[in-house]
Amino acid sequence: MWKKIEKYYRTVSYLKKSQVKFLVKNRLERKKKAITKASAPALGTMPLWMDRLDAHPDYEKRFDRDEILNGTVTLLHESGIPGGHNWDNPDKSHLWNFNLQYLEFLIPLAAAYRETGEAKYYEKFRDYCLRWMEDNEDGTGDGWHPYTISLRLTNLWICMDGFGEIFRKDEKFTQKLGDSMYAQYLHLQKKLELHLLGNHYLENLKAVMLGALYFKEPGVYDDYKSRLLEELEEQILPDGMHYERSPMYHKIVLEDLMRAARGVEKADRLFYEELSKKIKKMADVMYSLEDGMGQTPLFNDSGDNVARSMVSLLAALREEFGITPDYKASFPDAGYYCLRSGDVKVLLDAGAIAPDYMPGHGHCDGLSFELSRQGHPVFVNSGTGMYQGALRGYFRSTAAHNTVMIDGEEQSECWGEHRVARRISEVTGSAGSQELKGRLTTASGRKQGRCIWAEGSSVEIWDQVDGHADAYFHLAPDYHYEEAENSVLVKEKDDTLVCRIIPEKQDQVKIYREGTICSYAPEFGKTEQIQVLALAWEGDGSEHITQIIFEREREKHHD
Repeated sequence: MWKKIEKYYRTVSYLKKSQVKFLVKNRLERKKKAITKASAPALGTMPLWMDRLDAHPDYEKRFDRDEILNGTVTLLHESGIPGGHNWDNPDKSHLWNFNLQYLEFLIPLAAAYRETGEAKYYEKFRDYCLRWMEDNEDGTGDGWHPYTISLRLTNLWICMDGFGEIFRKDEKFTQKLGDSMYAQYLHLQKKLELHLLGNHYLENLKAVMLGALYFKEPGVYDDYKSRLLEELEEQILPDGMHYERSPMYHKIVLEDLMRAARGVEKADRLFYEELSKKIKKMADVMYSLEDGMGQTPLFNDSGDNVARSMVSLLAALREEFGITPDYKASFPDAGYYCLRSGDVKVLLDAGAIAPDYMPGHGHCDGLSFELSRQGHPVFVNSGTGMYQGALRGYFRSTAAHNTVMIDGEEQSECWGEHRVARRISEVTGSAGSQELKGRLTTASGRKQGRCIWAEGSSVEIWDQVDGHADAYFHLAPDYHYEEAENSVLVKEKDDTLVCRIIPEKQDQVKIYREGTICSYAPEFGKTEQIQVLALAWEGDGSEHITQIIFEREREKHHD
């Protein structure tokens, strides 16, 4: 009992005083129903459609148009039927039900209409919207959560712009939908997620600001534009990374800024220019971290199938904003560092769990690395996969990442779905031409250091710990381990040798081929099994070296 109270105290102690106040307020008002009827004072236009994002093949492959036409929606690799009271599907996870309320699955209908001109796609869009309004009219449930409203409003504006003339001519429906959206917009202003802050609050501010333009309320626009600018100064670090340090949420926020910039471009050119500067810095981060990795890097809460792909974002950045990102190796404010050596790319996380008051997307991944070769992931962190479920705790644990666990202790006290009590501190990092370095102190006061050095086809990992060390190497699903004399081999499915891992002579070597530790979630809603290597030794503070030597012969197969 006392341990639980202590954990709560340690968690709450990091919160801002304002968060505590709004947490209490939110609890007291959480059963209060939303007012779902309102009359929009005016309806404008909101030019948010971007072909390179909304009709990009990377995005369209997430959805089955015919399936959506037939009334079924697949989200996060799970299918369901929208409908019923509050669109609540009790047999689905809370995350799935939340995603359903975004109405993001309507965007492919607009893309299909633009491509084919077939009215059936617009008619289905209208049908889903009318059904949502009818089934969610009592003002309760996930549909009236401020986060789902924020995303749903934006997605509806994207669809409305995408359908274009056929939507504008449907005056009766346009007004009915506009009135519903106005009620949601008004409710959102009363329910800003000030108790949570972070990306949720940013989504709230963006949606209200765009809504003020759409509903022609200049006073509200000026207020929320100022709030958004203030929040961007806090949430976008000087090096351009979003302050929650999740590569996935970074891409989501980047898209948010792109949509906001498109929305205000004609109405507020100066603000557009300010947003464009932040978009460029965020684009540099995304490109530098992800290019050559083959997927979204799996640090903190990250995975594919949620944010738009880097390829589509890059295409939209070029076409809509004339932005081409620059590659950088060091992001010291976020704590991410990149290293290229021949056809090998390594990322190191030497950043804190942050921000202090909103660490819910943080993992025990201090000094963890990911490594890709020729654009294909080789060593990967375990991912996220879910926010609810038995594996949530594992995916946030130290053993789920390519780092070192000392004396069986977690680096930080990650608990619940999104909570962190004690956490790592004194985190530093750097990037050189051939090496990445990082140091940290764990929640229990253990010192940990790591240096990753690379030259040609050789990578060396130098670890410094004091105590029993377990270093983990999670292998991407296209490969498997095989023990050999004085080394561990990494092979492709056809047994082609990829590299040799050479531990120190005293290391205990263990390969996991099944069990929880082999769980891997490259996308949300998708979990598979991989193989994991654990090297154990007794650390005395001196340097411990693990060598990874890639086969040069592999290069010949790709000539």
